Amino acid sequence: MPIFIDGHNMNGLNPEDLEKAVNSPKDDFGVTHLEVFYNKDEDRLYCVLDAPNEESIWKHHESLGLKCEFVTSVQQIKTEKSIKDDKLVILGELASNLSHDLRNPMSIIKNAVDVMSIKYKDKLNPEIFVHFGRITRSVTRMNMLISDVLNFARTQSLMIEKNSLLEIIHGSLEGIQVPKNIKIIIPEKDISLKCDGSKLEVVFYNLLTNAIQSIGEKTDGEILIRFTQKEDEVQIDVQNSGLPIPDESMPKIFEPLFTTKEHGTGLGLPSCKNIIEQHHGTLLARNYPTTFTILLPKDIEKITSIVE
Repeated sequence: MPIFIDGHNMNGLNPEDLEKAVNSPKDDFGVTHLEVFYNKDEDRLYCVLDAPNEESIWKHHESLGLKCEFVTSVQQIKTEKSIKDDKLVILGELASNLSHDLRNPMSIIKNAVDVMSIKYKDKLNPEIFVHFGRITRSVTRMNMLISDVLNFARTQSLMIEKNSLLEIIHGSLEGIQVPKNIKIIIPEKDISLKCDGSKLEVVFYNLLTNAIQSIGEKTDGEILIRFTQKEDEVQIDVQNSGLPIPDESMPKIFEPLFTTKEHGTGLGLPSCKNIIEQHHGTLLARNYPTTFTILLPKDIEKITSIVE
């Protein structure tokens, strides 16, 4: 359908009303909001609309008690970034649906192997259990890839409550098999923080897994986690002694689908960045030694109220 731009006053509408309008389905006049721009100080509102014709837009706004000052038909030229974003949205939806469909059969395979390993422990050739181990590791890896896709594709509201950072770190480590050659140093002094604990576990799971893979299993290595309290925020550093991130890759590591791993999805670090930014925080990376730094506000509820 054609695209139109219109302009009118806000007539008392607030940002929550505008957000609801943008995300509303097509109305009775066939009008859909694509974008909404407003200036609250000047009581001005501009809408980018998908509609069958100009008349439908006049009727749409009349039904809302708004009077348009102008309606004009426009043509759109999309930027490369916009095209890429559209593709990512479609890819995210497809990947999310596919990942959900894969989860059940993967669970069945793993459960079947676990049952056979226990039931036939003393009856089968030991060589078979080597293959069982390979199946289990493959299923675990596939579940990790599926989790990367799901964490990137879905954006859920934060469940903010008081959490222990040490408990979050330990929770993330429960799902990680740490090789014997790697030592993880965790702060002794805890910090309480208002955040979504389960989402931050996903962040630390990804950062620690990446650190372990960076070190590898051939040489001894160390992962150092540091907490630093500042005036209005908490800084968390995850530093490892593994190989540095290639200089040419550093600017791209938070871009969706970019990966330096042979079997990576390129969604792990972008998911971490999304989660931290949902908390109104910042995720940074630097080399020599490789360190990921998380900056989180001490009072996320205060920041959220200011933003709203």
